[in-house]
Amino acid sequence: MKSIIIVGRPNVGKSTLFNRIIGRRKALVHPEPGTTRDRNENSVAWKGKKFMLVDTGGWGDETSAFSTEIKKQLEMALTMSDYVLLVVDGKNGFHPIDAELNGVIRKMHKKVILAVNKIDTQQDENKVADFYRLGVDEVLGISSAHGKNISELMDKITSVIEAGGPEEEDSRPADAVRIILVGKPNVGKSSLLNAICKEERAIVSEVAGTTREAFDICVERKGKKFILIDTPGLRRKRKFAGDLEYLSSLSAHHALENADVAVLVVDAVQGIGETEARIAELIIENRLGCLVAINKWDLIEEREEAVKRFQLVLEQKLQFLWWSKVVFISAKTGQRSERIFDEVLEIYKEYSKTVDGAELKDTVERAFFKTPFTRLGKTLKLQRITQTGNCPPEFTLIVNRPEMAHFSYRRHISNVLREKFGFTGTPLVLKFQRGGEQK
Repeated sequence: MKSIIIVGRPNVGKSTLFNRIIGRRKALVHPEPGTTRDRNENSVAWKGKKFMLVDTGGWGDETSAFSTEIKKQLEMALTMSDYVLLVVDGKNGFHPIDAELNGVIRKMHKKVILAVNKIDTQQDENKVADFYRLGVDEVLGISSAHGKNISELMDKITSVIEAGGPEEEDSRPADAVRIILVGKPNVGKSSLLNAICKEERAIVSEVAGTTREAFDICVERKGKKFILIDTPGLRRKRKFAGDLEYLSSLSAHHALENADVAVLVVDAVQGIGETEARIAELIIENRLGCLVAINKWDLIEEREEAVKRFQLVLEQKLQFLWWSKVVFISAKTGQRSERIFDEVLEIYKEYSKTVDGAELKDTVERAFFKTPFTRLGKTLKLQRITQTGNCPPEFTLIVNRPEMAHFSYRRHISNVLREKFGFTGTPLVLKFQRGGEQK
């Protein structure tokens, strides 16, 4: 699949255009320069043609502490891209950085389409002519905020892309397992992503909040495709330092809604605290499979004793994730980083499992018979049980009095199902519904 990279100096509207083209708010948009730092990708289809659209950080923002890393990410993306969409600010006019960036693109011999953004009204049309000095053949005035000339821009983009034949494969197939990396700031999520991808795909820094928006990348292992999603660090606090921090948090929350398996990254030195407990609640709320990755394991001494301590703390502070799997890793050294794929595949297998109906019925009926639940002379009775979904596994129990299905008894039935069928690393959803006469 061909790739189109969006480039430009800070605040010209690259992320707004990216969101407009893909049809949803995936990239973080904020007036603060340097909001976008890492590359953001999304596949796009237009009139029978498909391509990968790549958003990048602003070129030439020397005031940012991450300017060097942002430029490095952009240069890497330019090298790997097939075509370039150069975005400039029509409202504020030509800037020397536009020419500087265009010169970099020319040296790479890339096909360029120039989008003069912020041409919001007809009176602004004459501002487009100011950018012909860049010497780009394909020039179009657009407004990413209002959608003006976006269809014409898409036609220009796809005109340089050959129609994909039946052999063309979508790099983000629907059956790819979506893995989301979550954790508080500075636990090593981006370092882990880079270790897994074997490239500097995400900017890594000791500065908290380096990753500002969720972004994903597709990787393949042993013939299976995975979509890895890096996220901004989540905090326990409900008050934010500013709207940018709030939007970053929102980006992570939205990404959780679209994942299959969460890898909760924990700092082995700092241990597990209230923030991890809050993130565990979010994983449960979104009904995701879960792998707890204890990172920075290379810094821990007496590891055998440390493993026992972590297991105990996990049971105490992450009790809602008692069914999750645990792996001890080091993103810095790469220790057991690759094992994450094997663990996630095992979890996803359980997450998407459908069990035999007769075995299910027999197992749960025995549980109700051996350990009946009685209150005030009334007994909770099972009439039938069926699996009504997966990802995660969902079971509907038809009973005489669903209001009697106490949390402790739900937990008991869940344990019975796990003992019989496995389901390690995945939540179970039990739905109790009324059926027949009350007895």
